[in-house]
Amino acid sequence: MSDKSLESKLISECIGTFALTFIGAGSIMMGGDLLTVALAHGVVLAIVVTATMNISGAHINPAVTISMMVVEKMDNSTGMKYIGSQLLGACVAGLALYLLLDGRPIAIEGHGMGTPSPHSELGMLGVIGVEAVLTFLLLFAIWGTAVDPRAPAIGGWGIGMMVAVDIMMGGGLTGAAMNPARWMGTWVFTDMADMNHILYYWAGPLLGAISCSLLYNNYIMAPEDDDAKLSDHDA
Repeated sequence: MSDKSLESKLISECIGTFALTFIGAGSIMMGGDLLTVALAHGVVLAIVVTATMNISGAHINPAVTISMMVVEKMDNSTGMKYIGSQLLGACVAGLALYLLLDGRPIAIEGHGMGTPSPHSELGMLGVIGVEAVLTFLLLFAIWGTAVDPRAPAIGGWGIGMMVAVDIMMGGGLTGAAMNPARWMGTWVFTDMADMNHILYYWAGPLLGAISCSLLYNNYIMAPEDDDAKLSDHDA
């Protein structure tokens, strides 16, 4: 891979994760109801994935990248650079939201700057479990609609709609992050008192993403021409 090719991929990942975090968290900060927040996340992700899938593979999520590294569809060096770009994009989005609102985010039911947070009655295993299931379903949509050579040509819309319905179900339980970068992008500016949330919003998505990728890659993936398809999508 040439330096210029890798650079374009990393910039795409950074911009894509910026867009997801800025629009997603912003919709919460502006007082959107659950349906509005779900559609904001889902539609912006669908657009971003469609725009970047033929450039970087449209991971836009460290959990996706790490799961592809686990199933050896992406080398570790490139994967770590992807993750760095995703975290940078998300944090720049969080900073932009913080500055644009003069450091006074509109608090919507304790979610601060639109950072996903767990329901007070949900314990650690419950939060991790919900995030794992939601992310498993997201990865199933990614593999089935974008990675598998049998996938329909629908761009990122299957992926975006899965995010939207996941938020409709899990938004009130955990905030339905499904993405450590999306969570961390705003958390670093106002919500860092909740240090235990680092475990929730990294372990849950990683567990769901890795388990789905292992299952799909080993038992569902089309046997013919899968390597060529995956190299286009994930390298």
